[in-house]
Amino acid sequence: MLSLCHSHPMGKKISRHRQKIFRFVLILGFVWAVAGQGHARTVFQVIPVLSVTEEYQDNYFSTHTNKQEEFITTYALQFTAGILEEKHRLYLSYSPEYKDYRNLNDRDRLGHYVTLTGEINPARHTDLIYGLVYDGDSDNLEGESRRHQAYVSGISQTGKATRLTYGHQYEDRFDRQSRTGDYKEHTRNTSRAGVHHQYGPKNHVRVTFLYEFDSYENPDPDAYTRYEPAGYVSYWFSPGYGMDANLSYEDRDFDDTFDYTRTLSGDIRFIKTVSKTFDTFVKYRHSYSETQDLTHHTFHPSVGFDWQVTEDSGISLGVGALFHDWSNHDNDSVDPFLDIDAYKIFSFSPRTQLSLTGISGYAASGDQASSLGFTTYYQAGAQLSHLLFKQVTSNLSAALRRDEYQETASDREDTRMILGASLAWQPLKWLYVNVGYSFVDFTTTDAFREDYTDNRLFLKIDLVPETPVTMSADPSRQALEDQLFNWER
Repeated sequence: MLSLCHSHPMGKKISRHRQKIFRFVLILGFVWAVAGQGHARTVFQVIPVLSVTEEYQDNYFSTHTNKQEEFITTYALQFTAGILEEKHRLYLSYSPEYKDYRNLNDRDRLGHYVTLTGEINPARHTDLIYGLVYDGDSDNLEGESRRHQAYVSGISQTGKATRLTYGHQYEDRFDRQSRTGDYKEHTRNTSRAGVHHQYGPKNHVRVTFLYEFDSYENPDPDAYTRYEPAGYVSYWFSPGYGMDANLSYEDRDFDDTFDYTRTLSGDIRFIKTVSKTFDTFVKYRHSYSETQDLTHHTFHPSVGFDWQVTEDSGISLGVGALFHDWSNHDNDSVDPFLDIDAYKIFSFSPRTQLSLTGISGYAASGDQASSLGFTTYYQAGAQLSHLLFKQVTSNLSAALRRDEYQETASDREDTRMILGASLAWQPLKWLYVNVGYSFVDFTTTDAFREDYTDNRLFLKIDLVPETPVTMSADPSRQALEDQLFNWER
């Protein structure tokens, strides 16, 4: 499959053919979709959508000085198709887009954007979700991000109380690297598998395994290979008192150096039920990590509460402290820490809705800055939607993220903020008009990366003759966070 491109001797050769593979697979998906028209229970629909977008940026390359203004006009003709069957749903979207740059004329080009998503039930107790994304063409242009993606995930019920989960995701990306601020091409493959067993109304145990590698077109300190087995158990002594515990081990090797990180972490939590949706807890977490140069213990006691509003929304808040013990003794410290994991939608009226999301944590740095080591992070966002008039909706949004990289020589700290506002107007059944503004501010204490601010304005007009079929449009946390924390938009 597409995932078998990690071998270094073959990496460059596979990279050269990557775009051809995506095009070929997507064409096959389209042929399959069209062929489905002949099935007795198939509903098939093709909808063309015409879009014109005008965008202004006052700092196209996201630099601190010598800012580049740019106007970009995009003309797009999108075709969407959907096939709905009893055991199979498939959706295809194809959009050729022409981008016209006012100042950077050499970037004028025609791009092709394709998405294919599907759900299938190959057996009575098995559900599969799959998808492909071809994001434009293969040009790697400073100031623009792209991501090609392929994924599949599944759930199989192997018994009344036991289920298997599994999946794989492939990404070919060209985007801004957090560590350096440079745009680089890299591919990431992630495989997951797990077993979940429930042995009581609230008692369950879970075992998972993750294998991932991130390789760059050119040698890079952030390229890595990692695997992570993990386990979780929940047990309730009585209806009002229970406990849960996590244990995980991560092994991460950096591909172009001899550096590595080995991390063993675990936590235990004692829980008291106050109501059906509200629990209080006392928790202790400990982690131990080892690199080529040092070792690091983290001791983390906390107290807090869980408010589970619905199955996929709620607030978990813990107040405690992080005790750091480093082998070099230079960074030993005791730091207050707010442990939060929150997602909640507040509907104040049929016209007004507020969505909130927030998370904090500490772990090895993510794929965009993996070589920076241990990081503590806070991330929060909010979106307020209000129906001003019958056909006019306003949106206000704010997002903030702070990363503290404590293994770097300068105790590097990065802060990102996005503020946004937009209006959506539907004057006619087939006509949509969107206008918006966003402000991005990035600051860092790293001497080798620039601070920057970026102001953007856009106007988009869509002509939609009929509402196209799509996958479920129900609000989700992932969809909200994709909108709020799109730093490179």
